[in-house]
Amino acid sequence: MREIGFQCRQCGHCCINVSGAFSACATTADIERWEAAGREDILAWVEPIEIGDECVYDLWIDPETGDDVSRCPWLGKTPDSERYVCRIHDLKPDHCREYPTSRRHADETGCPGYATSYRERKVPREAKTDR
Repeated sequence: MREIGFQCRQCGHCCINVSGAFSACATTADIERWEAAGREDILAWVEPIEIGDECVYDLWIDPETGDDVSRCPWLGKTPDSERYVCRIHDLKPDHCREYPTSRRHADETGCPGYATSYRERKVPREAKTDR
C-alpha cells in the first residue's frame, strides 16, 4: 500500500524510463489477468524465463527484436498536453499499480507524486481566518 500524500501527476516519468523506475517483471496474477482478458497484444511483450521450477515474467520485451525497451509500449501522450496516460490502465501490471512503493522510492526514481501533494499545499485553517 502506498503512503498517504501521493498524487499521480501524469508526467509519464515512471513509464518513459521503465528500466530506471522499477524492476519490470509481471506477476503470475498479471499473466492470468491478461490471458483471461484475451490480451495477446500485452502477452507478446512478456518473456517467460524459467529458473528451476519457477518462472519469471520479464517486461517489456520488444516482440519483433527481443530487446528490452526503455519506454513502456502502453504509454500514450494526451493531445495538446504534457500529460501521459496508460493505455492498459485497467489491466496494467501489479508493479505499475504499486509504483512508487514509498516516498523514498519516488524520490530515488524521480517521481514528483509526493512533491506537491495536496497535504503539503494545504494552508492551515488559522491562516484562512486571519484575512
